[in-house]
Amino acid sequence: MGIRTAVKQVLIAQQDKKYEKELAQLKVTYEQWAAEQDRESAEPREIAGLVEFVIFRQAAGRLADNATERINAYFTKHPEAEIVYGDEDLMNEKGERCIPWYKPCWSPDLYRAFFYVGSVVAVRSSLLQRTGENPVVTENESTGKEIIFTDAGEIRPLMDRLFLGAGGFERDCHSIGHMETVLFHGTFSADGIGIQGPDVRADRDCRECTPWENYQQTKESPQLAVELASRAAEGAKELFAGELKVSVIIPSKDNPEVLEKCLRSLTRRSEGRIPVEILLVDNGSSAENKQKTEDLIGRIRESGVPVRYIYEPAEFNFSAMCNRGAELAEGKFLLFLNDDIEVYGNDWLDKMVIRAMQPYVGSVGLKLYYPDSVKIQHDGIVNLPVGPVHKLQFMEDDKSYYFGRNRFDLNCVAVTGACLLIRTEVFRETGGFREALRVAYNDVDLGFCLVEMGYYNVVLNDCFAYHHESLSRGSDESPEKMRRLTEERELLYQMHPQFRGVDPFYPMGLNREGLDSRVVPAYLTDRNILQEPAWRCESWQELLENARQDDCLMARVETAGPERIQGYSVILGDDNACYDKLLVLLPEDTQGQREADRKVWSMKILPAYRQELEENLPDQKNVALGGFCVKRKTGQLPPGNYGIAVLAVHRISKLKLWNTTGKYLTEEKHV
Repeated sequence: MGIRTAVKQVLIAQQDKKYEKELAQLKVTYEQWAAEQDRESAEPREIAGLVEFVIFRQAAGRLADNATERINAYFTKHPEAEIVYGDEDLMNEKGERCIPWYKPCWSPDLYRAFFYVGSVVAVRSSLLQRTGENPVVTENESTGKEIIFTDAGEIRPLMDRLFLGAGGFERDCHSIGHMETVLFHGTFSADGIGIQGPDVRADRDCRECTPWENYQQTKESPQLAVELASRAAEGAKELFAGELKVSVIIPSKDNPEVLEKCLRSLTRRSEGRIPVEILLVDNGSSAENKQKTEDLIGRIRESGVPVRYIYEPAEFNFSAMCNRGAELAEGKFLLFLNDDIEVYGNDWLDKMVIRAMQPYVGSVGLKLYYPDSVKIQHDGIVNLPVGPVHKLQFMEDDKSYYFGRNRFDLNCVAVTGACLLIRTEVFRETGGFREALRVAYNDVDLGFCLVEMGYYNVVLNDCFAYHHESLSRGSDESPEKMRRLTEERELLYQMHPQFRGVDPFYPMGLNREGLDSRVVPAYLTDRNILQEPAWRCESWQELLENARQDDCLMARVETAGPERIQGYSVILGDDNACYDKLLVLLPEDTQGQREADRKVWSMKILPAYRQELEENLPDQKNVALGGFCVKRKTGQLPPGNYGIAVLAVHRISKLKLWNTTGKYLTEEKHV
């Protein structure tokens, strides 16, 4: 080995050691994080008033410290609450806490699917008295009145009656509360489920873990099913008599081939009980495509399905097109369907309609896959600080994710307008799709409106369709489209300020930063910081001198909004610990200038921990610190559009690599 090679190896080893030190500073175990959270959220022990309540708790484990006092404080602060449940975790044989289970706000459809309220539920004594329930209660010196169960099936019928009595399956329910704090520590045998140490893979299918497996096997009781069926009896009578019609509204322009696949999938549906009418809203296809569409409609009509073709040339406005179809619809239910949706199976529409009959339900959606795969595109919209996102997007649906999120019916803040069913009367009650949101976020706005009105939106996870993803409007990544997307997102939150960065159906204890599509606990990235911007104006020629644009530098931006620029970068095939990285902004209006005259803006990136890079790129070296998150500040950049790129410089060899991210940001004119 030559001296040069030996020296290089020593220097690389030093960089690897530095990387490990930085990684250790940014990683935290759940045990450490939970202890910090407990200290910050500690409730005072002395409480002015005592509330009469009974705690139902699992035998395999113990209440968290001060759980009873915290529950009492919650009931005191929220006099409307009659039932309260909380989060929980497990405690291994060494006494270390692990695998937190964070839960959403009251979710009636998720509760019907499985006993997600879990190991500790507190019920006001007044509710027990009002519903005529008189369970056998034991007195515990430290925790008060309690009922201990070993199997959720023992208490499920009673709990179903109590949740019914508390109005849990009615609109605008405020009597069931969720405490965003760990109230219970379950126990398990690490040997029995192969868990090693205090932490495991965050997306582990925890159904294996006692006692949680029992909860996921405990469905709604027959009494609850019968009661809810009776509440939709009138609609069910019409359904079985074949008198209930669904109006399928499909906006479409210049997509006859894709549209045919959509319509054929609709007509392949079994004879079934539900008649449909199709309203095809076209805002100006070419003469050739209009003729193809009319020919297609003729063939569909021959199959016995009525189709109305509404041809009204106009600028594209998804909301207006949907509303136009809804105006002309005759059905009691409206199914909004993108022309690039291909539905699958025979009973999906029956299931959607039956669920939408429930008086408390707003909109109903399906799980959507990318074409010819089981890769998830949509499984309910989640509202995060970066805006509305699709959690689990691009994840394979071949296993269960965080506590069955992709396996059970899921209440959510909104469902995608690509496949959305709603009662006609409820849609009209909302005022329809907001036409100021021409392209994006109109479905999210509808979902927000429904939640504000007290309805619950739900995704059915046992039905799916294929989504050939935005063929009708193309990519949203040009500067103009990115600017429009940002404007419509800001308008969304101006109309619904209480939802800015807030989603009651997505627990605060889960990851909320960036566009990480996984659903994992937030503690995994809790020590990442939002980097203050420090942009420098430099010469393109000097900054990128001898730099090679190369796809081995994988650079991705997940959000480039008014608050932050967030994403990650990885050098494939090399040791990432050896590189400094810069975020580079390329002004769009200098694209035609000589390199010597062009100016760019750059700043050094501080590393951010991204566990998923480590997991998804196991054959790449030292990639876990490949994330970045930079704050946006008005006035630091000249107004205009900027392409976003990443420059990586090897600290030892001085090799320079750069690549674009395909994303843009817009700096507005300064007022």
